Amino acid sequence: MASAMMKVTCPLCKEPMELDSSEHDEGDFVRCEECGELLTLEVKKGKFKLVTDQEKKFEEMKGLDDEFDTEGDEE
Repeated sequence: MASAMMKVTCPLCKEPMELDSSEHDEGDFVRCEECGELLTLEVKKGKFKLVTDQEKKFEEMKGLDDEFDTEGDEE
């Protein structure tokens, strides 16, 4: 069975990379060969994306803010 290559881009240096989808899953860490940044592989709507630790924390905090905003509306 042939492995499928997925194209992703480093969010910091914009270096294009190819990863073997049979060797990587969502949540895996990948190091950019160009800038050396440790990135997390995410899958959204069937597309692979690399995110920095800072981006991941921002998304988590935004989700928490949304939860607190809806709880405040109940009072």
